[in-house]
Amino acid sequence: MLKSTAMILLLLGTGCSLDAASRGPFGPEDPETAIPKTPLPAQVPTKHLLEFTADESPGHIKPKMAGSASTAVVTRSTNLTASLSASEIAGLRKTAEVDPRVLSLLGTRWGFIDADPMPPKGKVSFGCCRDNARFTRLTYFSYSNNVAIQVEMKDALVLQASRTDGYLPPEGPQDVQRGIELARADSRLSGKVNDLQGHGLLMQPDRGFFKNDPGYGHRVIWITFSQGVGGDPKYWAQVDLTDDRVLDAGHEPPR
Repeated sequence: MLKSTAMILLLLGTGCSLDAASRGPFGPEDPETAIPKTPLPAQVPTKHLLEFTADESPGHIKPKMAGSASTAVVTRSTNLTASLSASEIAGLRKTAEVDPRVLSLLGTRWGFIDADPMPPKGKVSFGCCRDNARFTRLTYFSYSNNVAIQVEMKDALVLQASRTDGYLPPEGPQDVQRGIELARADSRLSGKVNDLQGHGLLMQPDRGFFKNDPGYGHRVIWITFSQGVGGDPKYWAQVDLTDDRVLDAGHEPPR
């Protein structure tokens, strides 16, 4: 019994000692993989410099593009940020302002704000229509209904007209013109601002804790009168275009 036990222990010890020499801490060690060495090139490759070329507009540069496409076959997409000309806006307005859908939303008193190019949407985004058709958004403000109106057009065709509740567009030329007319006719300024130039800036009367400021929630414009464009204001008026009346007016104290 003792001889058998001694023989088993001897065999186990011999096996462990032989196996330990061929193993690492994470298992059997594989032979090192031979990696072929590649010599460095005799000459350093030439550094590529980014060159620029002048664009259509002065002071604007763009990188020279590498490739086989010639300049003649490269086409530019429509520049949506380009502003519309005065004649183009006049033509679009002429079409929009006789459309029954637009007239019903504008009411009897309204002012034109601006016109902006807009990207095509829906099915017209594909095919020839995308490149040939021109889409525009006209913005108005209805004083009668106290709401902004937006008209979407494709070329000279009205696609749709809708109210834009809660949107307060910036002052437009008709806002300023009507504000100046009402301010000049007001008894507090009548005869005092005939030789002065009028200016207008949209304002938002505050909502008070107990009582709102006059004109709150309406389209109100701040009118000033001065000698020329850069002169100090001499007189001022607060005009409610929604109610078509002057809320307050007076003489500007000297600075």
